[in-house]
Amino acid sequence: MKLGIIVPYRNREAHLKLFRESISNALKTQGIPYELIVVEQADNKPFNRGKLLNIGFERAKKLGCKYIALHDVDMIPIKVDYSFSETPIHLATGFENNPNIKRVVFDEYFGGITLFPISIFEQINGYSNEYWGWGFEDDDLLYRCKEAGISLDKKIIKANSFSKIKGLYFNGKNSYVEVDKLHDIFDFKNSRTILVKFKSDDIICNPNKEWDDYTIFSIPGYDTNISFNSFKRYKVETWDANNNPYSINSEISTNAYVNIIFQIDFLNGKILMYKDGEFIGEATITRTYNRDGNEVKEYSKIKNYKDEASFFLGCGDAYRNEDGNWFRGIIKEFAIFDGVLNSSEIKAIFDNKMYPLTENFKQYKSSEKLLCYYDTAITKNKYLIDLSGNGNDALTHQTHLVEMDVDDEIEIYIPKRRKSLIKLLSHKENGYDDGKWKTKNTRQNQIRFFNNISRNLTNIELDGLSTCKYKLLNEATVKNYHSLSVLL
Repeated sequence: MKLGIIVPYRNREAHLKLFRESISNALKTQGIPYELIVVEQADNKPFNRGKLLNIGFERAKKLGCKYIALHDVDMIPIKVDYSFSETPIHLATGFENNPNIKRVVFDEYFGGITLFPISIFEQINGYSNEYWGWGFEDDDLLYRCKEAGISLDKKIIKANSFSKIKGLYFNGKNSYVEVDKLHDIFDFKNSRTILVKFKSDDIICNPNKEWDDYTIFSIPGYDTNISFNSFKRYKVETWDANNNPYSINSEISTNAYVNIIFQIDFLNGKILMYKDGEFIGEATITRTYNRDGNEVKEYSKIKNYKDEASFFLGCGDAYRNEDGNWFRGIIKEFAIFDGVLNSSEIKAIFDNKMYPLTENFKQYKSSEKLLCYYDTAITKNKYLIDLSGNGNDALTHQTHLVEMDVDDEIEIYIPKRRKSLIKLLSHKENGYDDGKWKTKNTRQNQIRFFNNISRNLTNIELDGLSTCKYKLLNEATVKNYHSLSVLL
């Protein structure tokens, strides 16, 4: 069966030259007949990868291709199986080690290189034409496959909870819990371990913001916090005595009932993050300065919050005039420990479904280190009861108790994949960088996907192959190489 290789392209001449050579060699070795179709966007509008691929699909179909590979020009095949598949197959699954380029294959990643039979690509109406600039056109493509009932793989995410959990629901507007009896809990001359179990609602972006942070726990001011964000990452953050921030982000994660542990290790000058019992990362609190012309890096003290009046669950700061980063979802448990728990204890806490943290069990031996502990199902007269016995009862505001189904194992749909090895070519990154999007276009794409597409508020039949309009400027063909220049 003949394969159509479709490449969306602009201003990557060196990449294209190398790609043409490598793809030709790969397909010749595999004995696969093919047509290479490069679709160049010749205008100055933001790059529209999805629309260019739709245009290339039209040409591939006319050339008699039975299936297509939607292929980025910066992905050079080292070991990639391009043979026919009756269902969509994601091929961008393994990358040559390069410390300067990082690419993570998260659960729902569907970009880079993807195979489609002609009939199925038509069935889902191709890509949306409305994603300008970097990002989210491949999220939209996977959504189209799900909605059309196209065969996909399934992944099981272990939530390790009761089938039903009862806890406080936060509405994302004015719900919060305030704890105002700190009793030196946040004297960071001593190490602390902070734990929270929660489930965020599905992401809805605020169109008036550049990104969305949903704060689960916060000591306000220079916020030391635990949050989930619209980048689909969990994050912990604190500040040093010179008001410099230090944060740790998880990789892109499927939204689920989650156990986050944030450790402030004063002795070693570090912060650490664990998710569902697994170590995520650490950051060393340092400051860098010049001394006699030499760069000097030394440990910097963690900011001390012992004089703060309160801390919050469900927002960054309930009294902040600007956005309080309100959380929408359920918080089940929250705890603060004196000192740093070891990894065996952290794993035991995640695996536990029977005992409260006021009791020791298996490798967990730190019940006496609890400074405060809430099971949010246990309230009295609008107060969360501090189960540690230290008297840090917490007043709730605009929250209510809910019972939520949480399966022990969560089943999600992900692309079918083949193992591959790909060399990534260096280029200027256009997406996520240092906690934010590089361009406003990507933010608009994100809002479109989360606020409209994933909530099924857009008719995909009215956006895709059926509505793809463009102007053809130039076309050239040499044997099985086709170059199209278009205006979008």
